[in-house]
Amino acid sequence: MKKVLWITSWFPPRVGVATIRNIKFLKYLHAFDWEAMVICPRETMEHTEASRHLLSQLNDSVKVSHGPRDLFYYFFDQREGARKNKYLAYLVNNILPPDGHIFWALAVLFQIGRQIKQYQPDLIYTNSKPFSLNLIGAWVKYRYKLPWVTDFRDLWTLNPMSSKRFLKAYHGVVSNWLERFYLKRCDVLVVNTEESRSRMIEKYPMLINKTCVIPNGYDPDDIGAQQENHKIPRTLFYGGTIDRKTDYTPLPLLDLLAKLPNDADQYSTWELHYGGSDGETLVDLAGEVGLKIKCKTHGYLEQTRFYSLIQRMEYVMLCMPLGVESKSWVPARFYDYIGNGSRIICLAYSDSEVSRLLERYGDSIVLLYDEPEEQRIAKLHTYLSHGSNNHKTGGEFAKHFNRRELTGRLAQVFEQVVMAGNKELS
Repeated sequence: MKKVLWITSWFPPRVGVATIRNIKFLKYLHAFDWEAMVICPRETMEHTEASRHLLSQLNDSVKVSHGPRDLFYYFFDQREGARKNKYLAYLVNNILPPDGHIFWALAVLFQIGRQIKQYQPDLIYTNSKPFSLNLIGAWVKYRYKLPWVTDFRDLWTLNPMSSKRFLKAYHGVVSNWLERFYLKRCDVLVVNTEESRSRMIEKYPMLINKTCVIPNGYDPDDIGAQQENHKIPRTLFYGGTIDRKTDYTPLPLLDLLAKLPNDADQYSTWELHYGGSDGETLVDLAGEVGLKIKCKTHGYLEQTRFYSLIQRMEYVMLCMPLGVESKSWVPARFYDYIGNGSRIICLAYSDSEVSRLLERYGDSIVLLYDEPEEQRIAKLHTYLSHGSNNHKTGGEFAKHFNRRELTGRLAQVFEQVVMAGNKELS
């Protein structure tokens, strides 16, 4: 089996979309004749049910080496003096380019030579963000002549959220320089949407032959035998983070629900379920637009429990941010929803990647910011009253986002990069 040195800041007990992407790749990598050594920060967080469940999916082909402590996480996670420490972490993250994890990346450089000598990897893979990890990839490629694959699961300088940063102009200049420097040196750039690939190649034409798309996906093992056939009538579900600072909230979609015609209190008995840690904020948002609906919050759910819940929901909701450039942005929950055959209500822009994907999925309605509000309300009312006429397209389309198949694509990239490097050496 070939070996990959896997560099990431997102690994259990730290849980997030990036952690799931890492774990699912690592879970299936051995099926394609690859084993991995993961280098991640030494954590002080305690494991949760979700983090233990993720970690249990890895087999003996994955070795984990906990590197130095990441100072950014150390300050951010401390409970004592939480406000002061988080403020300090925020300052460090916004003053030092590309981000506050640069100290961890520099510390790893002092240890990685010994680990490379011991493990003898065939290539190095870095998972960003944080984008400081590209320093490790570039250094290993230069010093040890190993091929380097970098994964921008989130875009860097083209990320719509980067505009929210403190010292924006300063970071823009430095980050643009660093991004170009690293992308010139990597062997392959991985992005997770077709629109991201197009935007990156438009900015850096040198990437045209070394950029590939490997999206997020869903794992059939998480669905398994738990798939529910019984839907709870008149239920809506929203999952994920609610961030008022970046306008990443379901507020525009809740506003449409509040404006639906209410003949004979048609929607008064509906329930809005939420899976995440911001339940109080969701209730506040519903009250803000005058939506009189019963809200049930479930907190953060590990994957199998999350799937079990959405399988029972009659509809699930996606709401892309209003006023933020989000053409290339596909929320990770999108893949969970299509993998579970959910009926999706989405509010997005017409030229966005998520709109195009949902048109192919079929069992959904896409409400567009580009169309008049009255038209959106009428479409939503019709969909909720009569449902979808297409319940078959979704399953065939969803097969393209099976985590095992996506890992096969990544393994193929690894093989091609290693073979190209061997040819150069010979």
